[in-house]
Amino acid sequence: MSNKLNRIYIGAICNRDLEIFQEIKKFCSKNYNISIINLFKPGSDNFNVKYFKKKLKRYPISLIILKLLSEESNHIIYNAINEFAPDIPLLNSQNSVKICESRIETFNFIKQKCRKLNIPQIYHTYQEAKKAFNQGKNVIIKLNTHNIPSLPKNDRILGIAKNLDQFKKLTAEFKSNNLFFQEYLGEFDIMYKIYVIDRWAVSITSFNRLQNITELSPLELIHIRVPIEKQLKRRVLRLGRKLGMTIFGIDYILTKEGIPYIVDVNDFPSFRSIPEAVSLISDYIYNLVALRQQLLKATVEV
Repeated sequence: MSNKLNRIYIGAICNRDLEIFQEIKKFCSKNYNISIINLFKPGSDNFNVKYFKKKLKRYPISLIILKLLSEESNHIIYNAINEFAPDIPLLNSQNSVKICESRIETFNFIKQKCRKLNIPQIYHTYQEAKKAFNQGKNVIIKLNTHNIPSLPKNDRILGIAKNLDQFKKLTAEFKSNNLFFQEYLGEFDIMYKIYVIDRWAVSITSFNRLQNITELSPLELIHIRVPIEKQLKRRVLRLGRKLGMTIFGIDYILTKEGIPYIVDVNDFPSFRSIPEAVSLISDYIYNLVALRQQLLKATVEV
C-alpha cells in the first residue's frame, strides 16, 4: 500500500526512439517507483485531447516528457499542454522541442543567442544562396523539417550544390519550400556527437553519412569516445540552458584548424551508443521530481 502512496507519476508524450524510452520506463519503475504514463491513447498514433485530460485527472502527474516526430498536428499537443497542464513542468521546454523541429529556427536561435558557437553560414532565400555561389561557396541542401516520420536520415539531405545549375536541379521539385540552405564546409570523414544529460556530457566519433560510406569494418563501426574541449562544453551547456533543454545532443565537425562547427541539434536524441544513458536519464528525472516535491512541501509548510 505504501509503495503505491509513494509512487511518482510522469507523463510521456513520445512517438520516436521508443526502444530506449521503454528502457527508461523499466528502469524508473524498478529503481525509483516511478510510473511513466503514456499520454497517447493506446493503439493510436494521434494525440487525443480527451484522453490526455482523462489521464491528468486520474494521475498526479509531476513531469511531462515530450519526444516528438515533427508533424503539423503537434500544435494540438502544444495547445493541450498550455491549456490543461500549464503548471506541470516539462523535461525539455516546449519551446525547445518546437524550435528543434525546424533547422532554420534552430540555427537562427544559435546565431542570435549563442554567438560564440560556430555554425556554417545559413541562407534564408534563393537569392542569398545564389550570392554564395558567386562568392565561390558550396551549399548543402537539406529538408528543413528535422524528425520526419518514416524518412531515413540520409534522405533528409538532398545534396551539395557547387554551382547555380546544380542548385536549381536539386531544388526544382521543392520550389524552395521546406528547404534549408547552409554553407558546405567540405568533406569530413569523421563527425562528432555530444550527448548531454543535465551537466553531464560525453562526446563520441561518428562516420559522416555524406561521404556515402557503404562498407565499414566492425572496428570502424565502433563509436570512439573523445574528450570535449572545456570551452566547447561550456558553450554547448549554455545553448541547452538558453533553449530550455536538459537532455539533448549536437553534431559537430572539426576544421583543419581544430575549430568546431555545430551542424545539427537534437532534442532528446536516441542515445543508442551511450550504454549508461538509461540510468543517467532516470537518475536525473527522479532527482528533478524529488527536488520539486521538496520545494513544494517547504512552500506549503511556510
